[in-house]
Amino acid sequence: MIGIRADANKTIATGHIMRCMTIADAIVELGEEVIFFVADEESAQWPKSRGFSYELLDSDWANPIGELDTLVTRMSEREVRILLCDSYSFNTEYYSLLREKTNSEIKLVCMDDLGKEVYPVDILINYNAYAKTLGYEDKYDESVSLLLGPMYAPLRVQFAKSYSRESYGQKQVLIASGGGDSYGVCLALMEELAQRKTLEDIDFHIVIGNQADGDKIARLAWCCHNVFLHKGVEEMARLMSDCDVAISAAGTMLTELCAMKVPAIEYVMADNQQQNSDYYSEQGIMIYGGDVRQDLGVVAKNIIDELEKLIEDKARLSAMRSKMTGICDGCGASRLAKEILMG
Repeated sequence: MIGIRADANKTIATGHIMRCMTIADAIVELGEEVIFFVADEESAQWPKSRGFSYELLDSDWANPIGELDTLVTRMSEREVRILLCDSYSFNTEYYSLLREKTNSEIKLVCMDDLGKEVYPVDILINYNAYAKTLGYEDKYDESVSLLLGPMYAPLRVQFAKSYSRESYGQKQVLIASGGGDSYGVCLALMEELAQRKTLEDIDFHIVIGNQADGDKIARLAWCCHNVFLHKGVEEMARLMSDCDVAISAAGTMLTELCAMKVPAIEYVMADNQQQNSDYYSEQGIMIYGGDVRQDLGVVAKNIIDELEKLIEDKARLSAMRSKMTGICDGCGASRLAKEILMG
């Protein structure tokens, strides 16, 4: 049995548990059983919705040290031999105590995005584009397997496919903020677009997640002939592949856009997105639009200014697509599953 320890809620959003479920799918494909260990009912809804087994720890996701005895007991009962952990709340102390309480008999796998601490684990995963710049090789000895870079990005299987671009007769732009939009970026962008007559002949596809302003966006879209809303998108890769440019938060979606070779204007809405944003913009792979936490109106204007220039610049679009080649092939989840199960 393979265990996965992750959470999702309104504070930390769904990114951690969603990528873990993608890895879980790949592990199941290889014939292994998977069980999720989650802090509470709010987190449980995600593995439950996908049919995965799960155990409630009745713990504090932000301060998880107190859950360790329960977790170790539950793992023993389920005969878990490998545990994948994914949370910014799991620090060095957490992993050290977990290893001590399991007598080092459990293989520990850690998802890491920041590179700030050194964890006593067997496998460390950082699939971000900037991962190899964080000096992991100097921090860990050879006993730890380091799985670094976007080729290990746990994207859904659909991103490993190739799609032929649909011909719509006019340019298509995707706007997405990931699992949530607490800053109201999509609405701000739509309000800015409403003032730009130069973009009236472009179709805009806005992916609605858990946005607080979903109703406002819908009302504004109803007044615009060239704005299309998408909710509960299952075939995101298909939608991306049909677009010429994307506007996206600087999270995992940037890796998905690389897999689909869609040039993007990206923005930051959380501290853990800054390194991703910096890397892609400095390499000329993406265009940086700004940090929406500073001044949303200014950033929205800047993003649309950049879009106006980019959408007509065929040479730059081609160069950005070329730089995306080889970054990610969409098969990372399968690679991770095989590495996790080895040995």
